[in-house]
Amino acid sequence: MRSFTGITTILLGIFCFVLFVGCAVRRVAFNDPITARELAFVRLGETTLQEVVERLGAPEDIALDADQLVADFQWSTTRSASLNLGYLFRLISPVSPTFTLSGTGINIEHVQFVCDKNLVVQSYLFGRADQHALIEFWPF
Repeated sequence: MRSFTGITTILLGIFCFVLFVGCAVRRVAFNDPITARELAFVRLGETTLQEVVERLGAPEDIALDADQLVADFQWSTTRSASLNLGYLFRLISPVSPTFTLSGTGINIEHVQFVCDKNLVVQSYLFGRADQHALIEFWPF
C-alpha cells in the first residue's frame, strides 16, 4: 500500500509540472498613470492646453463640442493569465492540440481637460472606464 502512495505522489507531481509548463501570466501597462499630484500646476481659467501637453505629452483623443474642446489622456493596465491544457497530451502524443483556458482584465483610466475656444483649461476630471473581464475557453 505504501508504494501505491509513492507512485501516486510522483504521478501527481508530474501532472502538476506539465500543467505549470502550460501556464502564462502577463501584465502590460500602456502610458504612465497621471495622478492628482502631477496636475498641481493646473490653474483653472489660466493654464493653457499647450502647457498641459508640454508636461503630460500628447492626448489620446481630442473632441470639439460647440465652443469647447475636450482633450482625453488615457492609461491602462492589462493583466492576463492562461493555462494550455493541450500540454497534457504531450505525455501520450507527439502532437499537442491547443486547449487554452484564459482570463484577461483590462482597466482603462483617463483624465479629461475641458478647454474654452482660446484653449484655456476650464475644468478637468478623472475617470475610469468599465472594467473588462474576459474568460475564454478556446477552441470552443
